[in-house]
Amino acid sequence: MPFHLALGLSNCEQIYEPGGTIEGYVTFDLRESVKVKAIRISAEGLATTKWLLSESSKSSHGRSREVSYSAKVTYLDEEQMVWKPSEGHSKSSVFPGIHVYPFKFQIPIGVPPSFEGDHGNIRYHMKATVERPWKTNRSVTRYLTILPPKDLNKEVLASEETSSWKSKKVGFFLFRYGKVNLQIRIPKKGYVPGETISIETNIDNMSSRPILKTECYLIQQCRFLAYRYGISGPTDGRRASSLSENDRYLSRKRDEIKIVSVIHEMHIEPRTEHKAKMRLKIPCTCPTFDSTLIHVEYFVVVKLHVKCRMRNTVKAECPIIIGSKPLADEHVDPRTPTYQEVATFSALTHRSMMSVDEKLTPKYVYYPKYGKSRDDEADEPPSLTDLQLPPIDSLSDDD
Repeated sequence: MPFHLALGLSNCEQIYEPGGTIEGYVTFDLRESVKVKAIRISAEGLATTKWLLSESSKSSHGRSREVSYSAKVTYLDEEQMVWKPSEGHSKSSVFPGIHVYPFKFQIPIGVPPSFEGDHGNIRYHMKATVERPWKTNRSVTRYLTILPPKDLNKEVLASEETSSWKSKKVGFFLFRYGKVNLQIRIPKKGYVPGETISIETNIDNMSSRPILKTECYLIQQCRFLAYRYGISGPTDGRRASSLSENDRYLSRKRDEIKIVSVIHEMHIEPRTEHKAKMRLKIPCTCPTFDSTLIHVEYFVVVKLHVKCRMRNTVKAECPIIIGSKPLADEHVDPRTPTYQEVATFSALTHRSMMSVDEKLTPKYVYYPKYGKSRDDEADEPPSLTDLQLPPIDSLSDDD
């Protein structure tokens, strides 16, 4: 290969906020002279959704066919030409050596965060391209994470208590065993990754069957929107389209992903009440957000398992808000947050590790020491960097 093309960013974490600046450089390393038409740098941010639906119509005589639904929204589309031939020439030679070209892009305000889902994604990337006459263009791509700051102190409902109540008759038909009441309460709605949710449960087992276990888990609910053949509605322009007409071209998908769970084995006797507390630590995950095509929100769910064959579960759920900056609390020291990749990315999206490109895995804010005071750190084991080990040459083996 006569040349090597590389793209570097000044931000080593490759994490940016809306309204910020992306700065970097392109390195063009040549062993010999190469004719070039242009060297371009582009910044692109896209939200895309896509899936297939089976549909049948009169024209197909009752047979179903796969119809494509898709949508695309562009949030960032900028380009800079960092090198071009001299005026009056369509191409020119770049001489051997290392050539460095800086670039700078402004991120628009209000863009949504990077996100990867089963039916859609939001991706941002930088691309450097060398255009060559009569030859294939060469390019290199670097993916970024855009993470808007979500301050829970600016969310009206973040500090408010949330609760839910569910009553259900267990059993079925001739085998009815009575009613089970479940009430859950969460002291606030707003949390950050790394923080622990405390859930209070009040169980009133009015049935004749015991309750065997309680499951508590956090759900990430993703909603996607797409249009038939990528078209948002009739385009003839002869008359205004009503909402019902647009619905013919619209499709929605919803995914629910269990990102963390806790199971408590218990035995709640019939005709008794039971109160308990459960705790869930929020893993590194995407903040709650709403965009044109993709909407992400979270729910805490508590499920009771009753000892019977039919209709044997009772479930209650409460919505919560996940942000990137915690609520102000003088009794809590969240310490400095870190950026981490979604540890359970493959498990969340039900994909194998081989099918997931690591370059596309976003990084989100995580508070590893949330709720820990500085005094608590004294109880933690020392790190290996603090240990004074003898040099390797002085180690001896008595055997």
